Amino acid sequence: MIKGISVNGKHSYYSFGLRMLKRTIGSAPKDDHTERVPYSNVTYNFDSIYGSPSYGERTLSYRFEFMDHHTGISEERLMNIISWLHWSDRLDLYDDMLPDYHFEVREPSVSWSEDHGVYAFDVTFKANPGIKPNPNMLKYNSGNVTIPDVDEDGLVTAADSSAILSAYGNLATGKDSGLTDKQKRAADADRNGAIDAVDASMVLAFYGRLSTGVYKDMTVEQAWAAYLNEFFNSGGEVY
Repeated sequence: MIKGISVNGKHSYYSFGLRMLKRTIGSAPKDDHTERVPYSNVTYNFDSIYGSPSYGERTLSYRFEFMDHHTGISEERLMNIISWLHWSDRLDLYDDMLPDYHFEVREPSVSWSEDHGVYAFDVTFKANPGIKPNPNMLKYNSGNVTIPDVDEDGLVTAADSSAILSAYGNLATGKDSGLTDKQKRAADADRNGAIDAVDASMVLAFYGRLSTGVYKDMTVEQAWAAYLNEFFNSGGEVY
C-alpha cells in the first residue's frame, strides 16, 4: 500500500496519484494559564481551575508531487486536486501512518509549483488539538487485557472498585497501597501506570454494565476488552 491521506471522500494517491514526499505533524500548543504573583518569585498554574489543560490547533503539513508532461491532462488533474482540497467547516482526515486515529481539520492552505512536468504541492492543515481514535478501532481483546479483579474472587464487582479506592487513599497519604504486584496490575484499569479514582470509577461503571446484561454471552475478559474499546474510543484523544 502506498501511504497518503484520506479526506473529503478521496485518497491522495489512489484518487489523484499524488506521492507523499514529506509529512510534518506538529504538536498541539498548550495554552499558558500561569500567572506570576506581583512582587514575588511565585508563579501559579491555573490549569486546575479549568479542570484540565487546554490546547490550540495543531499544524499538519504535507508535500506531494505528481509527474505529467501532457498540458491538458495535467491541467485537469491540477484543478481536480485543488477542488478536492476546498470545503467549509471541518472534516476528518485519515493519515495512513496512523491507521487507528484521525484528525479533524479545517480547509488547508495550498501552494503548488511546476518544474519540467513535475508538479509539487505543499498542503497545510489546521487541526483540532486532539488526535481522535477511529470509531472502529478495537485495540483490546480478551488476550491482551487484565480484568480488574482486585480482590481475586474471580468476579468484577463493586468490591473491586472499593479496593481500588482504598489503595488510592493509601497512596495519597504516602502509605503503601496494600496491594500485591498482581493486584496493582488489576487495579490500574485505564492502564496509565497509576492507581487513582478514575480506575475505581471505570470498574464501577463496568460492573453496572455487567449487571444490566450489556455484555451477555461474553466471558469477563471479552466483556472487559469491549468496555475498554468503548471507553477509549469515546474519550481517548491524544494531545
